[in-house]
Amino acid sequence: MNNKFKEISIEINKIEEDEFHRTSAVLAINKEKWMTSHDVVNIVRKKLHTRKVGHAGALDPFATGVLIILVGGYTKLSNDFLESDKEYRCRILLGISSTTQDIEGSILEIKNADFLKENMKETVMNDLVNKALKEFGNGYDQRVPVFSSVKVDGKKFRVLARKYASHKVDKDGIVKFYNLEGDEKFNLKLPKRHIEIKKLELLEIKTIIADDLPVDFSIKIQNKLKKSGNKFDKFVSIELVIGCSKGTYIRQFAEDLGEKLKLPAMLLELERTKSGNISISDCMQVEEIPEIILPSF
Repeated sequence: MNNKFKEISIEINKIEEDEFHRTSAVLAINKEKWMTSHDVVNIVRKKLHTRKVGHAGALDPFATGVLIILVGGYTKLSNDFLESDKEYRCRILLGISSTTQDIEGSILEIKNADFLKENMKETVMNDLVNKALKEFGNGYDQRVPVFSSVKVDGKKFRVLARKYASHKVDKDGIVKFYNLEGDEKFNLKLPKRHIEIKKLELLEIKTIIADDLPVDFSIKIQNKLKKSGNKFDKFVSIELVIGCSKGTYIRQFAEDLGEKLKLPAMLLELERTKSGNISISDCMQVEEIPEIILPSF
């Protein structure tokens, strides 16, 4: 592939080897669902026989799409890729929130009956969603999600979130961490970052029921509905394309969109379709990564 990155002459997915059999490459990988970004790094290390491998922007395990892997001398370009704009295709579920803002977490809230019963018509929901999307304009100050690698006072939020039994975020962005007994043990304020929205395209709005969702997540919903006595299991799925600046959290965008619609919201699916000028069509699958055969002496 001859896709170039900015003005630097790089041939994507071409493995270079010097006279000492040291490899360098910029690999564009279409990451599979439930594979971690570090899993891909380890596969490349084994196949190319080098420890000097890193990624230029991780994807969550449940997410798919463009993952840039830098090998050898090209690892110095990490910041260039991290600074570049990104594009995503996502599906947002309205009516449910989770601890991780995606399907990996535990369900926090189901709030669907009144609003969705009144506005389930596709034309009505389409107008409501489009109006909410316009409110984001070209960007906004986005709160960093709890499950992120952002540090405050030397502590990563996601590490704290996994350390404590539960957490809650209030309207002012204060996250409180609780132990198993429900005692508050720690609290921090989530910082905000200004992000730019370059593209926001609504692809589809549809009504779905719990049985339409991934099995494990559907079971979580059914259990939550039984405990609450709520028998109304219809929700709304929104599919969007989002082009954005570096540092944008699509999980947080989903929640922010829900706030504008006065509904809990979370991510169902996430695919990174573009990183800089490298798109999903430029990517290879993990199994297509070539294996370097070292010479025998």
